Parts: sequence; structure tokens; C-alpha cells
Amino acid sequence: MQKKLLIILSTALFIIPFSLFIAHAVRADEATDNLKKRLQESLSSPLPTPTSLSRAYIGVVKDMIKDTVIMQDKDGKKDLKLESDTTILRSPGNVIIKPENIRIDDYIIAIGYPVGADVLTARRLILSVDPIKPPAKVSGLGIIRKLSKTSITIDDKELTLTSKTISKSAVGSIELTDLSEGDTLIYTATVAKSGDLTATVIMRIQTASIAE
Repeated sequence: MQKKLLIILSTALFIIPFSLFIAHAVRADEATDNLKKRLQESLSSPLPTPTSLSRAYIGVVKDMIKDTVIMQDKDGKKDLKLESDTTILRSPGNVIIKPENIRIDDYIIAIGYPVGADVLTARRLILSVDPIKPPAKVSGLGIIRKLSKTSITIDDKELTLTSKTISKSAVGSIELTDLSEGDTLIYTATVAKSGDLTATVIMRIQTASIAE
């Protein structure tokens, strides 16, 4: 009788820790599966537009309708939406002026955040009666529409690629050959007097396969 009792106790002492181990392993697997599911949902969800990325347009004022300045650049007309905190400067001297002091045919640099096709929420406007030198660099975000060894088209912007263009992703440096049409990029580019853009840094933040 005592021998049977010892056998039962020994078996129980073995089964209980083993059962706890199995239960723990199942919970760990479930946690891993949930983590994978959340990661996949995060990667497949639409990418939000980062509001920290501003754009700059250079052109001429063509009209002023209420709180919207209509400017013309080399690509066509742009609507510049003025906000209560939009800074408007007149050059030379960078004197702060009011919207009613904006003149038709003023040369203009408009800096702000795109809110639609050819629409910009203006953060800063620089106006002058004389042509204005373009800003040294601009940044933006978009999808690769066309790609070659010497240029890349991101949405409606064509950027020249050079041997000095840095290409990278969230995990490190990549080659231009790693990019594909449909990839989403953040870019920084220099602006020539002609308005042509030359990419200095392009960073892939989403691949076409995930975006689909």
C-alpha cells in the first residue's frame, strides 16, 4: 500500500510541473501569435502623412480670394490657404505684413504643408517685387511613380539622382536597385534656380508589396 502511494505521489509530482510547462508554452505561443498579428496589421494599415514634412513653392502671385492666395509656378497654379498664424514677410528686410498688403504679380516663396493636389496650408510666405532666390533644400513624402538610374519621380516631382544621393531605409542603407515603383519615400532635395530638384537623401518607409 505504501509503495503504491509513493508511486502515485511521484507521478503527480512529475505531471503537475509538466502541465504547468505546457500551459506556459501555450500562452507564450498565443502571445507571439498576437504580437505577429498586431505587427502585420500595423504594416498593412494605411500610412499616415507626416505633418512635419513641409514643401516650398516658388512663383508669382496671380490672385487673392478671401483667405486664399493663388500663385503660379512652373507646374501650374497653387492655392495657398492662409491661417491665423501664417507669417507673411516682405523682402528685402523681412518685414511682417498683413494679407491685404499682398500684391498681384509679387514674386513669392510659399512654405507649408500640402493638404491636397496643388493646395498648401501656408506657414510662411515671402514676397518681393523682384525675383526671389529659391530655398536651398525642400523635403517631401510620396510614392515612386517612375524610376531610372539617373532620376526618380515621386508623385508629380522629378528628382535627379547623383553618385552623392544617399538612399536608406528604416533599418539602414540600401542600394537604388532595392527600390521599386510603388515604394513610399521621404526625400530631401536641393533646388536649382530653374526649380529642378536633385535628391540628396531618399528614405524608403514602405515597400510596394506592403502598400498593396
